[in-house]
Amino acid sequence: MSRSLPILFALAAALAAAGPSSSSQDISAPSGYSVRGTVINAISGQPVPRALISLDQDFAMLTGSDGGFSFDNVSAGQHSVSVQKPGYQGFGRSITAAMGTVHSGADRLPRRIQVGPDMPTLAFSITPLGVIAGHITLSTADPADGIQIEAYTRALENGRPHWRIGGRARTRSDGSFRIAELLPGTYMLSTRPSLDRPPSRNNPNVPVWGYPALYYPGVADPSAAGTLTLAAGQQAEADLTLVRQQFFPVTAVVASSSDTPANFEILDSAGRPTGLSAFWNRREGLVHATVPNGTWTMEAHAYGQTMQWGSVTFQVNSSPVSFPIALSPVPHIPVNVRHDDSNPSQTPASGPGLNLLLEPADGFDLPQGAGLEQTSNGDGTQYNITVTQPGRYWIQGQPFTNEYVSSITSGGVDLAANPLIVQTGTAPAPIEITLRNDTGTLTGQIVTQNLGAAANPTTPGAEPQVWIYAIPLFPTITPLHDIMPNPDGQFSFYNLAPGSYRVVACDTPQDIDYHSAEGLAAWAGKGQTVTLDPSGTASVELNVIHAGAAQ
Repeated sequence: MSRSLPILFALAAALAAAGPSSSSQDISAPSGYSVRGTVINAISGQPVPRALISLDQDFAMLTGSDGGFSFDNVSAGQHSVSVQKPGYQGFGRSITAAMGTVHSGADRLPRRIQVGPDMPTLAFSITPLGVIAGHITLSTADPADGIQIEAYTRALENGRPHWRIGGRARTRSDGSFRIAELLPGTYMLSTRPSLDRPPSRNNPNVPVWGYPALYYPGVADPSAAGTLTLAAGQQAEADLTLVRQQFFPVTAVVASSSDTPANFEILDSAGRPTGLSAFWNRREGLVHATVPNGTWTMEAHAYGQTMQWGSVTFQVNSSPVSFPIALSPVPHIPVNVRHDDSNPSQTPASGPGLNLLLEPADGFDLPQGAGLEQTSNGDGTQYNITVTQPGRYWIQGQPFTNEYVSSITSGGVDLAANPLIVQTGTAPAPIEITLRNDTGTLTGQIVTQNLGAAANPTTPGAEPQVWIYAIPLFPTITPLHDIMPNPDGQFSFYNLAPGSYRVVACDTPQDIDYHSAEGLAAWAGKGQTVTLDPSGTASVELNVIHAGAAQ
């Protein structure tokens, strides 16, 4: 959690005492109505005291010991409510969001309420976050103070599973640690390497001892690591024992076609940066590192007029290791875009018509590749996409206008269903993209008895939250289409690619794996399946699914 949260709550309390701001939407008008309610724990059903509740980001207060809140003289009409509290997954944005103090556990969408006569008592639920706690023991029986622990969570990004950092902590003087503010999900826990002393740059052969990284439940190999599953509000326990080992000198001889400055780092066998230092002596052309036994990878990145990359996998077996590492130019991949203006009623697009991003298919928290670049040559305009290093990449793309990606290939490989493979020393075949403009429109209606107050948008009370997803049942590089319905339950998706979709309406936001057979199977039989023809329209009627936490 941000260190500025205590300031946020203090400011909210001060604003609550001072009254509404001058920019308030007539909240202080004497002809207004009272808005009262309670904030409750979504798991236990108990009231949540001292939760920060704000109205329209203009007025805020902390809930009382009974979880209650009250705003007086609120003007009739639609307003938004946000709730936050440390240790909970709140929603909306606080009145100090402009200062960057937004709680990391908030889904950031405020709840809408309709204010008017006969205003009912409101109830908002927030979900407690989880905790991973444990104890680190050193084989030497020394105090395990300041050991860094990292919790990686398995999350969906652009519809594909990926490991990313969920939380960090350092051990206290007694070796205990606590990683709080964790969303429900699956976690992989590991330590970072810890050395008795930094390696000597002047004499890298001086023996260095320390504690290599360890994965829960006590393995050095990331592929053998276990996982911890956290439910809402749950605390998981994880204890580890670190064994002191010697770290051995590693020397890499750099072969580069230029004198461009470069960065070097050591990765473990899963491709995760270890944080082990790698020093490049440019005068000698050598890189020095100190690494424990195991299999590792040294990567090099050089940035200048020409980006370069190099990689060597090596093994340390209780003795010093040396090897050459060569840096090669990172390829610029040509991108050829063809516009198939199949619908003459639509204005033809100009330029590339879309942006592309490369998303690594493997590894931990790797950065995305560069987006589409435009260069000029003697024949006109050329578009390229640059990779930061060889590897396997999924392509993510979004057309700018009323078009869709009809096909995307490289060397005959369908990149909507397969990753782009970039290898050292060779550039992939050009990426060939066809955009078409005969998109379709999908309209729908939420069954009114599922909507409650939304069946009549003027009925006072909390408006239900509904998220609607058009899940493509075909390979695509386009982000998932999602929308929230109008207060009357109607909704529309525009500029959809022709094809079949499963359309679902949920009462909570969902992370959906729409790229794999297993991910699509999780939604089988739910919602409604519809097929859009080119330039066609379709309509659906949906019941709201009580989906609970994101799947």
